[in-house]
Amino acid sequence: MKNGEQFKVVVAGAGVAAVEAMLALRDLAAAEIELELVAPNDELVLPALGVAEPFGIAAPPSMAVADVCDDLNAVHRRDALQSIEPGARTARTESGAELPFDALLVAIGASAEPALPGALTYRGRRDNDEISALLLAAEEGQVRHITFAVPTSIQWPLPIYELSLLTAIELRKRQADTHLALVTHESSPLGLFGTRASRGVGQLLHDAGVELVTQARAAGMQGGGLALHDGRILPTDRVVASPRLTVPEIGGIPQGPDGFIGTDLQMRVEGTPRVYASGDATWFPIKQGGIAAQQADVAASAIAALVKPDVEVERFQPTLRGVLFTGGAPHYLRAEVGGRQATSAESTAALWWPPAKVAGRHLAPYLANRGVDVSLEDLEPLHGESPEEAENDQRAALELALAAADADARWRDYQGALRWLDVAQDLNIGLPTEYAEKRRDWQAASPGD
Repeated sequence: MKNGEQFKVVVAGAGVAAVEAMLALRDLAAAEIELELVAPNDELVLPALGVAEPFGIAAPPSMAVADVCDDLNAVHRRDALQSIEPGARTARTESGAELPFDALLVAIGASAEPALPGALTYRGRRDNDEISALLLAAEEGQVRHITFAVPTSIQWPLPIYELSLLTAIELRKRQADTHLALVTHESSPLGLFGTRASRGVGQLLHDAGVELVTQARAAGMQGGGLALHDGRILPTDRVVASPRLTVPEIGGIPQGPDGFIGTDLQMRVEGTPRVYASGDATWFPIKQGGIAAQQADVAASAIAALVKPDVEVERFQPTLRGVLFTGGAPHYLRAEVGGRQATSAESTAALWWPPAKVAGRHLAPYLANRGVDVSLEDLEPLHGESPEEAENDQRAALELALAAADADARWRDYQGALRWLDVAQDLNIGLPTEYAEKRRDWQAASPGD
């Protein structure tokens, strides 16, 4: 790098990890770094909210990648990473362009593929139409038994748990006589969040009427049911399963089984100086937006330290933060990976701030405030209260907002009612299903719409 030149960082990908890393780099070394984003997509979509869409609770927010790049003074190249020359520090794209870099962050994500033969593979928003069709078939009595399955290779099963809980609530509302089950290889439901949180999730499933089958290795649909590797066949009409993930080959980067990229705890790619990776493309088995953001923050600190030696380089010490949509109040789950029971928490009150579905230190406040940097902080206890008091306070605030919305609607002040629903959604992330329906009705009746 010549005198007067900026340190060139190329970021491949435009998902949670890529944007979190760019935000962190701008925070750590704004003046010293030139950013170029290489990604074929024009929109940043948060897939974590996609599961709620068929149930009218929340829609996945999206932002134009161009707007993000404008905010961060970054160049957006609509292309995809194909290979690298580590010695020459150049990256080649699918269009044939050669991009020099001083540091490269690979955050291209992973591709979702079917894991169970005969099952409906739920890969996110793209499969929501099929989920809606399944709900209708159950309502009409064409489907009597639905099984949600977590295949053995899946280490981040939370979306399937959400689907099972939301389906139970929705079909109860539609008065459908449908038996629901959740089959998982885990020894306990969402056990990766620890004993306390797992116990709470198990109670949610029980209360919703979802039969739980643990330590079961699903093989695929067979003979009118879901076949397990131990020879059992569980009767069911339809199976909805998590996908398996793979990463495409990138020339010049060492990759393991299914294409996943090995890194050290500073997210440096093995054997390739000044090349880093974060997100679903990496070796870490839990594929989740919050984990991807944490990896991105670590990689950003290591890159920034190359130009600003006073920057403290972080180490990847993952904390799982998940928000489980239930059809009512969302449940916040938090655990230190590999930690003891004392590090596990579950509550309907927020366990971190801001209480976003994607818990990125920079991304969550950026999406809320368009660039205002508010630190992500774990809250324990929340605002100096006990978790029980905080949970009661948050529930009371939500009930007040919903009651105010109903009161405005009775006076036919639909715009006021909709504003109160915005407040309720901020408190609750997603609205209870009955208020999601009311919002549609009030939007149709509002004179401004």
